[in-house]
Amino acid sequence: MKTKKEIAKRYGGLCVALFVCALGVALITNAHLGTSPITSLPYALTFMLPLSLGAFTFLSNIIFLVIQKMLLGKQFGIVQMLQLPAVLVFGIFIDFWMWATTPLIADNYIWQVFMCVAGSAVLGLGVSLEIVCNATVLPGEGMVIAIAYKTRKMFANIKILFDISLVISAAALALAVLGEIVGLREGTVLSAFLVGQFVRLTSGWTRRLKPLFWTARQRKQASARRIPR
Repeated sequence: MKTKKEIAKRYGGLCVALFVCALGVALITNAHLGTSPITSLPYALTFMLPLSLGAFTFLSNIIFLVIQKMLLGKQFGIVQMLQLPAVLVFGIFIDFWMWATTPLIADNYIWQVFMCVAGSAVLGLGVSLEIVCNATVLPGEGMVIAIAYKTRKMFANIKILFDISLVISAAALALAVLGEIVGLREGTVLSAFLVGQFVRLTSGWTRRLKPLFWTARQRKQASARRIPR
């Protein structure tokens, strides 16, 4: 039975992770070299309809949650459903950080590249923190975890392929509706490969935080059974 203290720690940690992820997304997007792959589809939609990036992030993640349900079937439970309020909070954080990082916007190309790389590192760290919190994750990451669980492949590798597929979808939609590609540049390609690598690099550090969120029994069970979170 989970105690209130354990639940508070897990979901408090998740809120921190989402705050970090949102900062990473905002840094990459405001670098103006193309948005992050995970945000490419919502960002393309902002050019078509008058909603914020955070709002479209929430709406697109509902689709990811539905796909996750199809993949996991009966294994889809309350933990996965909690991804819905998590992504709502994430969308709010994105809109906040998009506003807060506006002063960092500059035309200097070297600075733009730096913002893109820094944002990718922050986003990768945030994703690692999401997983280790043992609460829930965003539907995008949840879908990647579900695919990795079903295929027995590494999360980081599936994450890279998932991000690339989002970029292709965003480009196709923009071309179909607007007649041009929007929000996709060299920074998108760069972050598509960097975020997954930063997840891998930071996971060694974030795993050390497991005692804060996982009991010894849960760590043993998750390692043996590879239960999707």
